[in-house]
Amino acid sequence: MSRRGWWVTAVVCAGCTQEVVVTPVIDLPVDDPEAAPFATLDEITLAVAHAGEERDRTIARFTRGETFELGGVPFGDDLVIHMTGFDELSPSAYGRTCTFALDADGPSAQPHLFFSRSLRFASTGIESIARIGGRAVSLDGAAILIGGTVRNNPVLDIERFDPLTGELSTVGVVTERVGAVDALLGTSSARVIIVGGRIGAQGAGFVETIDPEDEGNPVNKVENTKVARVGLTATTLTDGRVIGVGGNPPGLPPVGTITQISAQGADVDIVDLRTELAHPRTAHTATRLGDDIGAPVLIAGGVDATGSPVAVAELFKPLTDELARPATFAPQMVVPRSGHAAVRMPDGSVLFIGGVDAADNEVRTLEQFTREGDFVVVGELPDNAAVLDSTVTTLPDGRILIAGGRKPGGPPTDTAFIAVLREDGSIDVVQTLDRLAAPRAGHQATLLCDGTVLISGGTEGAAPMERYNPPVAGRR
Repeated sequence: MSRRGWWVTAVVCAGCTQEVVVTPVIDLPVDDPEAAPFATLDEITLAVAHAGEERDRTIARFTRGETFELGGVPFGDDLVIHMTGFDELSPSAYGRTCTFALDADGPSAQPHLFFSRSLRFASTGIESIARIGGRAVSLDGAAILIGGTVRNNPVLDIERFDPLTGELSTVGVVTERVGAVDALLGTSSARVIIVGGRIGAQGAGFVETIDPEDEGNPVNKVENTKVARVGLTATTLTDGRVIGVGGNPPGLPPVGTITQISAQGADVDIVDLRTELAHPRTAHTATRLGDDIGAPVLIAGGVDATGSPVAVAELFKPLTDELARPATFAPQMVVPRSGHAAVRMPDGSVLFIGGVDAADNEVRTLEQFTREGDFVVVGELPDNAAVLDSTVTTLPDGRILIAGGRKPGGPPTDTAFIAVLREDGSIDVVQTLDRLAAPRAGHQATLLCDGTVLISGGTEGAAPMERYNPPVAGRR
């Protein structure tokens, strides 16, 4: 996937007591002419900045055929290289590295930079396991791919894609189960935790934590029957704890249990809290409403013991480990649903997308939980959008990428949409300029540390991973 020669890049720390060279490895789309950037570019700019800063520390422009050489690069442990391509003075391609370090006594740096046409899905040429129903977690800017099935057989290998190196590797093996959920456990040194699921007809009575950096013991298994259920949610609180909400033991009605999972050094502590849902449910969502200390968790949707969608939402308050009293908090969804997605918007509201109703009919009504505590209708999904098994990813600029999925009983789709929060609070959903290279449902999507979205799995046969290249905004 890397190309060198015509666009050789050498970034030199000029004026240093020891010359330090930064040579970004330019990764490009493979067999994808719509996303490939170099065919018509007239000019490229290369800039170095500290991550998060709007001002570039060093910038230079190059025309077709020139070798890139950029002097005066600062030392630092938070550097980012930006690369922008122009067609007739209009920016049309972009890429940036993840944050990397450069110091006088350290080695030369070779961070990878994925460079493609903006607003395109680009094929990478790298094939991951075509897991269906698997999970993806962003850990330290990399994608951790877990679980799922291939031809109805559980996938045990844990894959890690690192955008700093452009490599996909297997970092461990999990215990056989399906239907588990995931979250990040801890704060400063977070681990991935896998919760719930089933083994055959039995609930998986254990959790597993994953630390890819621990080469000797990347997976730690902790037996505990409290989490032996499916259809539950796992939500990371701002203090690093994880709560597993609701769900049901396989073959049994939903429960109202809220299970707390916390890190105790290298160990894991699992306890059921005294508070329980007023409305036991499964196949719901649980969305943290902010990043402030003690931010509450909104629990919405799902089905009850009769299989009917639950209309009433509930609110978990981490500072007291209690649910808000129904007398003070009991808002109802406009269209009760299950199997949906929920995502927090830039203004702190929560957008509910897709799912099915009591008759298993698709739900196209978009509704929003506002800060005032109400559910309101904010639009409709387009007719060609999926309502089940799609991925919903927050982009660096706050917009939402809705990719792939299917309609009830239908095949996977290759369509993708962007949900945008307007200044007046309304939501627009528009189709992307590009489609997925392969139809996908039950796939995985991960926001990487370079601001691209990695998309994998969800296909019956092998298919290369894709990367969506969103707008530059928010990617400094």
